[in-house]
Amino acid sequence: MTKKTQWDRVVKLTHWLVASLFLINYFITEDGSTLHQWVGYSAVGAVVLRLLWGCVAKPPARLTSFLPSVPKAIGHLKEVYQTRVDDHHGHNPAGAIMIWCMWIGLIAIGISGYLMETDRFWGEDWVKEIHEAAVNLTFVCVCVHVGAVVLMTRITGHPYLQNMLPGEREK
Repeated sequence: MTKKTQWDRVVKLTHWLVASLFLINYFITEDGSTLHQWVGYSAVGAVVLRLLWGCVAKPPARLTSFLPSVPKAIGHLKEVYQTRVDDHHGHNPAGAIMIWCMWIGLIAIGISGYLMETDRFWGEDWVKEIHEAAVNLTFVCVCVHVGAVVLMTRITGHPYLQNMLPGEREK
């Protein structure tokens, strides 16, 4: 049987806030509009809040609880394939890589978006290209993340999504 993770309120809030803001900017707001900029800054602010929280929170929310490791992720995926069990409390090693990739992508989006509005980088194609590449790579990460949650839930029976929903879950 798999362990149920108890995510705290800050983790749940920042998770859904970042997800909502990213998708709003990706699908709804007009590129470059003031609303687009502020939604983006808010998303980056939520990522920064989550990272700061990860420095002081207890596991599994503590950042040091899920440092990315490709060898550990590969080992984990092999283990899940063989046993159909995910015994990690918090992010598993494959999830850790994805979380860090999304955070890095979101920060790159925020920085490049901000730079595009500065006098020094206004109209620079390479800054816009970095911004667009970061957006698209982050979107791919989001799609892989959602797909992995669905797939891993089916394989292991672990309630990944349920544990990230608002409210308390039984331990």
